[in-house]
Amino acid sequence: MDRVLIAATPSYDLYRGHDGGAKIGWMEKKLISLMTDTFDVYMEGKGGFGVTGLFKPDPAYRIEGDFLDRNFSFKNEEGKVVARANMDGGVQLD
Repeated sequence: MDRVLIAATPSYDLYRGHDGGAKIGWMEKKLISLMTDTFDVYMEGKGGFGVTGLFKPDPAYRIEGDFLDRNFSFKNEEGKVVARANMDGGVQLD
């Protein structure tokens, strides 16, 4: 995961493996979200073009929750929770 330095919101490129692995997607913090931190995760090759505006593909996953307290959930394209993580170090897969 590498931070994108020039972006309107915190954004990260996602790579498979270590040291030069293929880019598999990117994630961006939503600019406006109610009461929680929210990141949208996009997959490479899922349609759309460019990474801004109306041409972005739909997010493959959404990560919502309180990142400072390490309590958040992962939702798929349909909005169904597919995993949860919490401060205790536990990860629950649905």
